[in-house]
This record gives sequence, structure tokens and C-alpha cells, in this order.
Amino acid sequence: DLDKELMTAYAGAGATHVLAVSGLHVGIVYVILNFLLKFLNRFKYGRYVRTILLVSILFSYAALTGLSASVFRAATMFSFVAIGSALNRNTNIFNTLAASAFCLILYEPMIIMQVGFQLSYAAVIGIVLIQPILFNLFTFKNRLADWAWSISCVSIAAQIATFPLGLLYFHQFPNLFLLSNLLVIPAAAGILYLGFSLFLFSFCKPTLLFFGFLLKWLISALNQLVVWIEKIPYSVLSGIDIS
Repeated sequence: DLDKELMTAYAGAGATHVLAVSGLHVGIVYVILNFLLKFLNRFKYGRYVRTILLVSILFSYAALTGLSASVFRAATMFSFVAIGSALNRNTNIFNTLAASAFCLILYEPMIIMQVGFQLSYAAVIGIVLIQPILFNLFTFKNRLADWAWSISCVSIAAQIATFPLGLLYFHQFPNLFLLSNLLVIPAAAGILYLGFSLFLFSFCKPTLLFFGFLLKWLISALNQLVVWIEKIPYSVLSGIDIS
């Protein structure tokens, strides 16, 4: 339901990824569910029941949001993590990526030609391979600086891996992606947590109104921030055409 101007602003600011249900969203759902279902570990077969519930709810969430390539990948990956944890096995990120890709292609062979599929896997592979190398280049004692550097490394790694596809399909490059991601990623996470809080405390009207006000304010602030970044001169390098 977003208007065309706002969509263009997100694309120009290099922040379109927060609009797609992906690993960020599924990861937050997984963390919340993992915490809420931890009490099951006290019972004899509790960890297996917990794993079945985790996997079932993750795929229900994936189906609810449209079962796009990015959300299916994330749900499959976190399912492998949950199953590995229940069996006391350490998972390998490249194995889980390959397994999720195989499941997707088995379900729909032509999905490999979809832009979302290509961008999703390219971004995650880029983050896994390049982010640790970049992050280890500098060490910050200040926690805020370390956090900012960590997010910046994720953004740079994802851009390195996906920019050829971005040029091929969208003919543009967001020059200010570092600035936008530094501000947009924490805001997107905050919106998700507030959204969950809104549902959890919906039985109490004063609390509901409070979380509703915060959620509305944060979404509005995020949209205005993205529009401001996109309007900065030379924020987007456009008109690029590669074969």
C-alpha cells in the first residue's frame, strides 16, 4: 500500500531491503519464540516439542507473509539452526544456505530466475563471507562506535555482493547506503518489536494506545528520514546500463 514516491525514496536511499520480509524479520521472530518457549527444556522431551513448535510457527509466519524467496530462505535456515540445537549439533551457514536454496528450487524450479531470489542469496553470502573480514580491520573500545561499525560492515558486504545485480536490474546505485542503513536498520528492528508489543498488550487499552502512538511515530520518522536521504544531492547514481 505504499505510494510510488515513497517506494522510489526507499530505493534511492538504498533501504528497500527493510520493506521485504527477510532474515531480519524472521530472525526477530525466532529470537522472541526461542525465549518464550525456553521453559519447555525443563521437561523430558521438551526440547523436541520446542523445536517442532519453533519450525511450525516460523513456516506459518513465512506462509502468512507470502512465502517469498527471502522469507522462505530465512525460515528454512532458522529451522535448521533450531533442529541442530535440539540434536546438539553445530550448523554450518553455507550448508543451511545451500539446503534452503535446494528446497526452494525443488518447490519452484524457475525461482532461480527471480530477482528476489538472486538478491536474497547474494546478500547473505556476501555478508557471511565479507563482513567478518571487514569487521576485523578496525577495533573500537567504544560500544556505540563498535555497533555502528558492525552495521556498516554488514551494509558494505551486502552491497559488494549485490551491486552488479542492482546495476543490471535497476540501473542505479545508492551512494548514501551507509548512512541510510545506519539509521534505517535500527528503526526497522524497533518497528518490529513495537508491533509485537502492540499485539501482546492489546488486552489493555492504555498500553495499546501507548505502543500504538510509539509505532506510528517511529514509522512516520523512518519514512521522513528515508525521503530526506534520497533528496540529498547525488544520493543516487542512475542511468547505468550493463549487459
